Amino acid sequence: MSSAVPSVSIVPISPLARATGWYRDAFRLWRRAPFRLVGLSLACLVAEALLQLVPLAGTVLSKAVVPMLAVGVWIGLDRLARGEPLRFACLWSGWRHPRWPALWGLAAAVGLIVFAVQVAAATAVYGPVVWDAVVLGHLLHHPALQTRRMEFVLMLPGLVPATLLTLAPPLFLFRGEGVLAALAGSLHRVAAHAVAFTLVLLPQLVLFAVALSSPWAMPLLLVLLPLGTLLAYAAWRDLAGAPPEG
Repeated sequence: MSSAVPSVSIVPISPLARATGWYRDAFRLWRRAPFRLVGLSLACLVAEALLQLVPLAGTVLSKAVVPMLAVGVWIGLDRLARGEPLRFACLWSGWRHPRWPALWGLAAAVGLIVFAVQVAAATAVYGPVVWDAVVLGHLLHHPALQTRRMEFVLMLPGLVPATLLTLAPPLFLFRGEGVLAALAGSLHRVAAHAVAFTLVLLPQLVLFAVALSSPWAMPLLLVLLPLGTLLAYAAWRDLAGAPPEG
């Protein structure tokens, strides 16, 4: 006598359901430390502004240093998700990692790739003058570039490579991948769930455009910056097979 083994049908999660779940889990995690997350974003913005005061090399230097602070926020979020408090000291956690030189190389690579795409987009619209204004930090010498349109052209394209490389830090931190493997792994995973990541990206594009549209809306960046990291962390937990946050 034989017994048939019942087949189990697994219904794949739709991209919309997946993206909605990432937003849900991101906001659940946000509720645990809302003001501290905003404070960490403000600290990163202040650090970037201060670094950009360095003559000539300041802007490029900021793109290599501030992403390392953002990696520290990743570490802090992972501890927060595991029930530990979120501390401002997490900003320095990247430099305390056992493989910190390679981790810094990864963070700098992500930051500089995003910056390169931004500069390329602005150069395509405004010409080589963008290099002097943006890369060398001489924007005050170019009044024609001090416009809201220039901010849109420069800033918004960076969200695309930032999304493509968003899973590189957790692959390095939590899976022990090397720099190149983490970058490639992020590209592969984002491409495999391209629709879900696009659905997550589009609202952020709209909100960033709103934030850049007026000086009065700029404080919105203090919400958008942690939101982007929280969404990336939620996506990582989902795609890595970890249980969702409750």
